[in-house]
Amino acid sequence: MKGYITLPLLSLLMTSALADVPSIQDARKQPRTLGQKAVMHIYYYAPKTLEITYVDSYLFRDESACKNAIGAALRIAMPYAGDGDLVSASCVGMHPPGSPERKPEDTTM
Repeated sequence: MKGYITLPLLSLLMTSALADVPSIQDARKQPRTLGQKAVMHIYYYAPKTLEITYVDSYLFRDESACKNAIGAALRIAMPYAGDGDLVSASCVGMHPPGSPERKPEDTTM
């Protein structure tokens, strides 16, 4: 009797799990943004616990443009911080392997 009940439940769970997986055709339709070499992360966090409540990210062409936009991004983000959250922003530059900006790290101890 147990087998008769679990089989339909198992098939129901599998079909609902597979319904959430995007198809390969959907993945091909997503836009690509080439040439972006920096990303700005805007962090919303609780002041007492320093727990991050939300993170927003924006792409930039280069790291200097990203750093120049931090002030404006913070002014825009501040009114949307809820329940007394604080806002912080940082820029991260992405350097491809073999570029002159990237220095090899010493991994020996």
